[in-house]
Amino acid sequence: MAQATQRRLIAFDVDGVLIRGSWFSQIIARQSLFKAFVFGVLGILYEARMMEIASFMRFAYRLLRGASKDWLLRMTDQVRLLRGVIETFDILRNQGHIIVLISSGIPDFAVARLAKNLGAHFGSGIRVEVENNILTGHIAALDCRGQTKVETLEDLIEIHNLKKYQLVAVANDRNNVPLFKFAQLAVGFRPDQVVRRYVRVVVTNPDLRALLPAISSPTVRVHVPRRLSQELIRQLLHASAVFLVLLWLWDPSWHLTIYLIIGGLSLLFVFSEILRSFGVQIPIISKMVLAAGREDEINSYVLSPLYFAVGVALPLLIFGTLFQLPLIAAASIIAFLIGDAFSTIGGIYLGRHHYPYNPKKTVEGSLIGFSLAFCVLLLTVSPLSAIICAIVAAIIEMLPLQLDDNLAVPLITATTLTLLHVLGIYLFI
Repeated sequence: MAQATQRRLIAFDVDGVLIRGSWFSQIIARQSLFKAFVFGVLGILYEARMMEIASFMRFAYRLLRGASKDWLLRMTDQVRLLRGVIETFDILRNQGHIIVLISSGIPDFAVARLAKNLGAHFGSGIRVEVENNILTGHIAALDCRGQTKVETLEDLIEIHNLKKYQLVAVANDRNNVPLFKFAQLAVGFRPDQVVRRYVRVVVTNPDLRALLPAISSPTVRVHVPRRLSQELIRQLLHASAVFLVLLWLWDPSWHLTIYLIIGGLSLLFVFSEILRSFGVQIPIISKMVLAAGREDEINSYVLSPLYFAVGVALPLLIFGTLFQLPLIAAASIIAFLIGDAFSTIGGIYLGRHHYPYNPKKTVEGSLIGFSLAFCVLLLTVSPLSAIICAIVAAIIEMLPLQLDDNLAVPLITATTLTLLHVLGIYLFI
């Protein structure tokens, strides 16, 4: 490969960018099944934003209490890497770039060992307490704001006189936002939705070599889209839940059974994700979970199916059972299931005009989703009810809300229709 025109100092986050999953999940899986289960639950709580990263890290290191430093180094030598890591590092070194591994969660000695194994120039992690070569379970210094990475790089640049190098940051999660702001070129490698607002380059291909064109030519925006067939499976899985809602509406004797089905599938999903975080996959189930997940979730915990289950169950429980408004509950969910699925599929095939406030959505996709939702709603409610419900759901779906669509669309739609019903502005029949 030709030499790059400008040499760069490339700072790589480790978990999810170089290591498949996380360092912790692979290490703890080798300790005990109980610890692996506990860590999996902690990971899901963190990904669902029900736990701060500082609390997550403290609990994680308590699980490592009693492990020897030598054993952790041996396990670090055996961690599973993402595709193309070794080849990418070889190419970057040959081009004269400086490679830095930097982590705010992995011990400094483990990051240093990984950097040595991969041929990186520097490695930096967090300081943990070690007594007589044994981890105490406590962290000597923990700063989860992300600013620590910036300060580490500033010291590194000053000490080794690297100011002439352009700084490139490669990471995938929201904890690296300060690092992205500090770098001259920010690269999101399979990033979550928060990260995408702060990066110049987005790479969704799981092979690390996909970011090489961006580093060699930073004016090129690299984006390898998810395969259409996988997105099609994801949306059709979502839409298939409409039969469950129709059964709930037409036969009240099935209500309890449907709640149990949703709850049972949710627990099975959580169990499957915990096992997948440690490299264990349940036949068929794990593949279905991955197919149902968004592209920015695949490398961590896939939570969108759980949000989806809650988004279906809550309207049925709150509006259908408690408020005794079964048509509103069922119609809002049907509008969400059909509208969301086919607006996405329609946008992929036919979408040309993106909304300026939400570039992920298209006018053509919204129209297709609205039309099909209206047609399916006619199976349960009057034409006037169907068109109002479909319009409300379509408007909510196209807005750039922070709340996950799987929760926002059915809950806000049901709430809006309920308010109209209570105020007498519109009688839902």
